[in-house]
Amino acid sequence: MASDTNSWFEDSIQTLTYNRNQRVWSIIVSLFGDLARAPGDRISGSQLSRITEPMAIKPEAVRVALHRLRNDGWIASEKSGRSSFYHLTQSGLVQSEAASPRIYTRDVIYPDVWHLCIPEPLRKSERDEQARIMRREGYVSVAQGVYLGPEVAPKRDDCLTISGDLGVLPRWLKQQISPPQSVKAYEDLEQALDRFAQILENAPTPTPLEVATLRTIIVHVWRRALFSHPDLPDAFFPEGWRGTACRHKVMDALDRLGLPGLDSLSA
Repeated sequence: MASDTNSWFEDSIQTLTYNRNQRVWSIIVSLFGDLARAPGDRISGSQLSRITEPMAIKPEAVRVALHRLRNDGWIASEKSGRSSFYHLTQSGLVQSEAASPRIYTRDVIYPDVWHLCIPEPLRKSERDEQARIMRREGYVSVAQGVYLGPEVAPKRDDCLTISGDLGVLPRWLKQQISPPQSVKAYEDLEQALDRFAQILENAPTPTPLEVATLRTIIVHVWRRALFSHPDLPDAFFPEGWRGTACRHKVMDALDRLGLPGLDSLSA
């Protein structure tokens, strides 16, 4: 009978993990960014195992992922008796906080005015560094040496800047920003979210651990789709793009599940 009782949970995991090409370290990033992104939050090794085990992630894979994230300076660990606890470093907290508005905002408001920024032409060997600098400043590359930024252009003497509304955007730009594989990723995500919503209709109240597992998977697949393209309004994407629909359905799913307290994950 236990397997019948939990079949909704197993069906949910099967539905939401439709993309089997998952990196464990990235799943751990999603987990901490959703469940333990406040200063002072920490998760034990045994809690991590209980959250990730239903995803068919082996403890050895979790340990390798934690080792990598420690080396990257993203998480830190400490011992308490025989147990290990993990928490975001200051760098990890800052990065999680910076990403959170894009991940969790239900209705994103974009500016009406945008600007193009055209820096000094450079030799090929210098272009990559220029592109990295522009991305750090919040720009999106729309053509070689041409960058798009929000709001009216700031005053700067190192670029030619042009401000205005978006007008009609060319098809080639939309396809460049969201190629076919990105469009398909949102279609697959929406299908999984719709199926998950149907499963929840007849499901019992999830336990805190079940909620933690499901939230981790949902946030992870959402992050994978969301950060595969620049943060831009719908006008920049091809007709039929389902990004905004997926955003609303992700928020609906997370709201319905709620956020479990870390203490509740020890039971």
